[in-house]
Amino acid sequence: MPGHSATAVGMSGARVVVSDPAVVYETSNNGTTWTASGGSSSGKALQVEGSALLTFDGSTAKVGGLTFPAADEVVLGKGGKLVSHRAPSAATAEVYDVASKAKVADFAPPFAMSGDTVWKVTEPGHLDGKNLTTGDVKTVLVAGSCTVDSDDVNGRWAVLSGCQQVVDVNGPQAPRNLSVAADSQLGNGFAVQESGSDLLVTDLNDPALGQRRYGPIRTTTPSFRADGSGLAKIVYADAAGKPRVITLSWLTADPQEHADTVAPVLRSASAGDRVRDNTSLSFEWAYDDPQDPNAPATGVDSYDLRIQQRPNRSTPYGAWNEVPGWQGLKTTGASLTAAVGTDTCWQVRARDYAGNVSGWSTSYCSEVDGTAPSLVTWRIGDRVQLGTSATVRWAYKDDTDIASYDVVYKTAAPGVALGKWMYPATWQNTRITSISWTPRLGWDECFMVRARDYLGNLSAWSAPICSASPEDDRALTAAGTVTRSTSTLAFQGTTTILKANGAYLTKPTEAGQRIALVAIHGPGQGRVDIYHANIKIGTVSLAATTTSRVLTYLPTTPFRTGPLKIVSTTTAPATIDAVALLRAT
Repeated sequence: MPGHSATAVGMSGARVVVSDPAVVYETSNNGTTWTASGGSSSGKALQVEGSALLTFDGSTAKVGGLTFPAADEVVLGKGGKLVSHRAPSAATAEVYDVASKAKVADFAPPFAMSGDTVWKVTEPGHLDGKNLTTGDVKTVLVAGSCTVDSDDVNGRWAVLSGCQQVVDVNGPQAPRNLSVAADSQLGNGFAVQESGSDLLVTDLNDPALGQRRYGPIRTTTPSFRADGSGLAKIVYADAAGKPRVITLSWLTADPQEHADTVAPVLRSASAGDRVRDNTSLSFEWAYDDPQDPNAPATGVDSYDLRIQQRPNRSTPYGAWNEVPGWQGLKTTGASLTAAVGTDTCWQVRARDYAGNVSGWSTSYCSEVDGTAPSLVTWRIGDRVQLGTSATVRWAYKDDTDIASYDVVYKTAAPGVALGKWMYPATWQNTRITSISWTPRLGWDECFMVRARDYLGNLSAWSAPICSASPEDDRALTAAGTVTRSTSTLAFQGTTTILKANGAYLTKPTEAGQRIALVAIHGPGQGRVDIYHANIKIGTVSLAATTTSRVLTYLPTTPFRTGPLKIVSTTTAPATIDAVALLRAT
């Protein structure tokens, strides 16, 4: 730059550019040699960004093979990838890709360009950055009074007007308050502005916004620019109009340059119910990638999943299986179909874009129900029913839920053994939990039940339970000194009184393995011997201090068929009400 002072200065990396005063010169060797670049700055600030230089040649503005009217507003974006052009009366500015020379968008000012992104306050409190290469839009929340101008965003920082905020557009740094002059320049990680006869540099990477001064500068038509290559340098015209380059080695390191060393953290996971009523199992999870100012999050990239299984509860779990198709998953859920009884445990881990991998999570297990329902309640009331209605009831429990029941029954008419089990169609796969019926005199009626769950696990049949209704005294033949009588205490309202030793009641054919005698006990009552198939089964005394109806069970014997005989063994009266033959205990 022989013989002249610089009217305007700019730089990008080792390239320093000056206007002297109408010709643009540049050097890449610290001023040892200068070369005329052609064109001029036309009295405007030099714009040098990346490898792009904006110059003026008469009435034409030139940058990277693009030309625009010099009288129009032409702004080279930070990094030199984009350039905008707006005629004085136009409502919008055209944005061009410098390398391809193609128009890529129209934007209404004000806006800022940094790299291949255009930043604009689209509504109060919303600073939106649209990447013109990918089309992605990022929204950064800012104060409602913030506005953005052409030089307000560089790299990660935006120095916004109106709200005097420094905002991190890339990540976790909290907004900071900073007032800058209208002619300030925004470098990559710093801001520089005129302050009297000096330049005031503010470290934007420092939460405390540390500052230093440089100079003196030329105070008449000051000229200074931040390094357009992104380095921590500035160039300015000193008091003699000579270009000076300052390296800002004291700036705080960019926190965004610190590597992300923190692995993702599991926020939630679920394998559903511990025991499932279907064979379809699923597992879902969610991770966060934690961040702080010194370890900005790169975001969760992918997941690995593994399972271990056992076919039933009595078998140990197998080895962990890292299914190939479940490694590097981009989704947050997986499913499989398992056999009945299979218990499946899931574990997941996550990696972020920096390659940090979390440890395997704890196990989340879910079993396809392989256990049959178990009986909780099974009752039929008294073994000998003396009422006019009888009910059998049941209840089961299951690890999931009961789907249905099967109920079977068999009966025995007076004098015969129990028949075969019967399977009424309406009692199979039923949801009922009780059956009621009217007892028939002399009949023995038995039931069994089983239950199934929704996976088809079927319990074994329950133990049979039975209920018999006695035969009334009138069903037996009387012999000896006997009186047929009635009583309000009696089962059917009638009794037979054996009034002498040897008097008896009999029936030629009865079947069963246990006899239950219904008699009126009270003061002055005698006793009886009971025979079945000509074998004495036992003796029952009817003597008691108060009068009442009593049901007495005699000892269980082998099943027999033969005559039944109830014989008085005293001269005292013996009042017989009814007798029941039990075919099963």
